[in-house]
Amino acid sequence: MKELMNFSLYENDMDMFDSDWDKIRNFLVRHDLDGLELFVDSSPLPDDVPKDLVVGVHLPYWMGRHRAWVDSSVFTQDMEVFERTYVFGGASRGEVIDTFRQALDNAHTLQAEYAVFHVSYAELEQVYTRCFDCTDYDVLDTTAEFLNEAVSVYPDGEPPVRLFFENLWWPGLTFLDSKNVEYFASLLDFDNWAFVLDTGHLMNATMKCEDESCSINVVLDLLSGHSEKFIKRIEGMHFHCSLSGEFMRNSMGLEIPKGFDALPFHERLMSTMEILGQMDQHMPFTNGSCSQIVDMVSPDFLTHEFVSTDLRSLDEKLYIQIQSLHK
Repeated sequence: MKELMNFSLYENDMDMFDSDWDKIRNFLVRHDLDGLELFVDSSPLPDDVPKDLVVGVHLPYWMGRHRAWVDSSVFTQDMEVFERTYVFGGASRGEVIDTFRQALDNAHTLQAEYAVFHVSYAELEQVYTRCFDCTDYDVLDTTAEFLNEAVSVYPDGEPPVRLFFENLWWPGLTFLDSKNVEYFASLLDFDNWAFVLDTGHLMNATMKCEDESCSINVVLDLLSGHSEKFIKRIEGMHFHCSLSGEFMRNSMGLEIPKGFDALPFHERLMSTMEILGQMDQHMPFTNGSCSQIVDMVSPDFLTHEFVSTDLRSLDEKLYIQIQSLHK
């Protein structure tokens, strides 16, 4: 199993290491990590990214892409260009597909072993209300349609990098229901794919995880209800802990802030991200029992996935979780 940490080329991540790849390399060595899971979009790649450090990549997630596939009129709505790109992925279906292919090509250029993609739907307002006009199956349908078309241009209709499909707690792939998983697999026209289990997202989906030990057991119980075939298809893991069960339950149907619609998109996004941060805590596991989850799944790749704004915090979280996992 290769152990990685999540990283991006964004300024806040690069600044932690003074934009020095040697410092990043030394940091990985110090924590006995095998490399990075790097966020990659359609932007041109910098020339100095060391390919040997990039084991996997994480592709962009467009929160509203599902709605765009159901109703193409969203592309003509009056909105900021950045908002349209961030929420829907582009100004048309064709542009979204081209953008996705460019991101896949970047992953291939970096010689990544896999590329993570979210199969989910939740727009900004729905983070508050949690009122959706669709089911898991609706989102799985449009996502499979999108993916099948996007990869159809590659040799043999297979993506150039193995796609890893990740669970969230919104409509789509949640991993709460084995039928949900089997249905999505049946829709795909290509074979170069697997699943990535995000442990914190699965905890969020249950809305009952408040104690770490209990939460580990919840995850183990859920996984034991799935088929052996599904477990074997989980080739990656995003490893972190989220104990937001009380908040998830108490925040059902939050009111959208007054004047929310009139705010610039960036302000609406930042407001929503505060709520998401309370839902999805990305805390390090401290209980050695967390290794039971890894033992049950036996993934090929495990990413220690944290949200950190400074090197000290990232260093501490990695140390705590790696020590817990290998007790």
